Amino acid sequence: MKINVNHEELAQIEALLPESAKMLIHVLGYPATSKLINRFGGVTLAGKSGAARERTGGVHAMLREVLSEEEIKKLIAYLGEEQFYIPRCDSALRQLRNARFVAAISERQDDGLSIRQAMAILCPRFGISDRQGWKLVSDKASTINPGQKDLFN
Repeated sequence: MKINVNHEELAQIEALLPESAKMLIHVLGYPATSKLINRFGGVTLAGKSGAARERTGGVHAMLREVLSEEEIKKLIAYLGEEQFYIPRCDSALRQLRNARFVAAISERQDDGLSIRQAMAILCPRFGISDRQGWKLVSDKASTINPGQKDLFN
C-alpha cells in the first residue's frame, strides 16, 4: 500500500524525515514537498536542460504536473544542474500509516464495531496483517495505560 502524506502531516513527522526531505521542505515548503514525495518518492531526477533537453524535457513536464512554475524555478535555482534524489521517507510514512490505522480502529469501535470486526475491515485496507494490527493497538494501549499491554499478549 502506497502511503500518501499531506503537507500538514508532513510537518508533524518532520523530525522522522531524512535530511534530503528536510532540504526540500526548506527550499519548497511543506505542500510542494509532500507532492514530490507522493509522486516521485524513491526517484532521482535531474535539473539539466538545454543540451540534454530530450532527456530532461520529460522530467520537467512531470514536475509541472505536481509543482508550479515558481516552485520548479526555486528547486532548480537551489540545485543547479545537479541530480537530486526525492526520498521515499519509508520509516516516517510507516509511522504515519500506523497512527492512521490506530485512529481508524478507534473510530470503528466508536461506531459500534468490535475490535475484531474493525481489524477485519481495516488491516487489508491499510496493507498490514492482523498480527501487525494487534501489535499496533497493543503498543498504543501501553502508551495510554502501561498495565494494559498484557491484555493483547
